[in-house]
Amino acid sequence: ITAGSSLAGTTLSGLAASGYRVTCAIQVENWTRYPLLYPTVRVNYNGAVTVNPSPILPGKKEGFSVRKPSGTATGVSGTVSWELSGAHRRFVLMWSAPFNFDHYSNWMGVGLTQPGVTRVPPGKAWFDLMYYGPTDCKGELRYERGEFYYTIDPVIYRDENFEIVGTMTNVHNALIKVVIRPTRKNWKDL
Repeated sequence: ITAGSSLAGTTLSGLAASGYRVTCAIQVENWTRYPLLYPTVRVNYNGAVTVNPSPILPGKKEGFSVRKPSGTATGVSGTVSWELSGAHRRFVLMWSAPFNFDHYSNWMGVGLTQPGVTRVPPGKAWFDLMYYGPTDCKGELRYERGEFYYTIDPVIYRDENFEIVGTMTNVHNALIKVVIRPTRKNWKDL
């Protein structure tokens, strides 16, 4: 896996360094044979994208970053998704990085739409589902999520074709690292 254009000459920590109290820098490694195209980011509550997500070619890693809104005591949360071009699905990542750790924790979720589902719903639909909804959901989007406060154990979503493994730090300038890859013995998608 080699760095793509968004990480050329910088690091994930470098993407997160915006001078804001709450930021989230996200790196995705694509171990599949499918390009991850048409990134769609939805940042909640007037948060800002400081580096835009980009397509992720097979064998590459790319990064982007978001921050809390200016002049507010809020965190940053949202979703980003990419189409697995050729697999006719979307890979979806949800994050929540709060302003106050006295009452809230960092959360991250990863998942995939069912085959044939590539459309992105409007607004916060995926965020609300992945943050508040049951993880045994049998709808168009299937996912796992985890809390990153006392532990930073990975969150793993797996189906018959793909496995997504993600970690998130438990600090205000959060770093998220995610790998999407074929499941074991699924060499056709490698």
